[in-house]
Amino acid sequence: MCHKLRSSALSLAAFAVLISGSAGDPLGAEAQHQTRTVFASVVAKDGTPVTDLTAADFEVNEGGKVREITSVTLADTPLRLHTIVSDGGTGAFQLGVLRLAQALQGSTEYAFTSVLVQPERLTDFTGSVQRVGEAIQRLGKRGSLTAGNQLMEAIAGALEDIGAPGKRPVLIVLRIGSEATSTLSADTVREALRRTGTTMYVVSRSGASKAAPTTSSGASGTPAELAQRQMNDADLADTALNLNLVLGDGSRESGGYQQEISLVTAVATLEQLAREIKNAYQISYVLPSGTKTSDRLQVTTKRKNVRLRAPQRRAD
Repeated sequence: MCHKLRSSALSLAAFAVLISGSAGDPLGAEAQHQTRTVFASVVAKDGTPVTDLTAADFEVNEGGKVREITSVTLADTPLRLHTIVSDGGTGAFQLGVLRLAQALQGSTEYAFTSVLVQPERLTDFTGSVQRVGEAIQRLGKRGSLTAGNQLMEAIAGALEDIGAPGKRPVLIVLRIGSEATSTLSADTVREALRRTGTTMYVVSRSGASKAAPTTSSGASGTPAELAQRQMNDADLADTALNLNLVLGDGSRESGGYQQEISLVTAVATLEQLAREIKNAYQISYVLPSGTKTSDRLQVTTKRKNVRLRAPQRRAD
């Protein structure tokens, strides 16, 4: 009887060790490290995606240390793509948005926001061809407003629901300029980009990013009126700085870019952007057991004469 009790006790102990993932057990080994994934795009000088790279061509540095890369493949994670169009109602980006949507159709969910003054969500995320077509139809010529659009609010609103488990979030911002003042800070919006793991691409009309803020004309008036004009001018300058920090630094930190173009090239630009998004790499790497995670990230490539775009900050 004692022998049977000892055997039972040993069996229970062995079972406990098994389910706890002991040293030398596959479950235990898996628990000792953390696998993370980052998306990056690599293009040639002419913008053509480079699609033949392997793990040996990349290096990932997180938290100041080089990490072991376990796999590199062309990304197959479904896209969650939100496009914001702030074109003053001209319809200048409509055909380009259509071509981009057609190129990325398949496992992509789309959402669209139009910005004339206030942001208007044309459709929530959907894979329905009919709903996508209806939303793009509404991005045609629809007015002639050229000032005071709330682009910062549109970006912040898009980031509220762009993240979803098992999805790759991408935000595209198309603009002609003339944005309104905003109470939103650049740090708040950039943090939302990092937290959601969103890659942001910005395509602007030539000169939009460098355009001086609108200032009051003339210097006449009472001291109170002059003081109010100076306050308004300061608000406009602060808004221009905040917006440029989001569109410029924010897009680069996210692994995307900001580009200024002539509107006549909008279709070709968005077709090329679709190819870059479609041919991005999915890079998996390992953090050893006990490693403190960091949001600071650097991805580089050993391949010469190419341009790599990857997040510089990542979600915790």
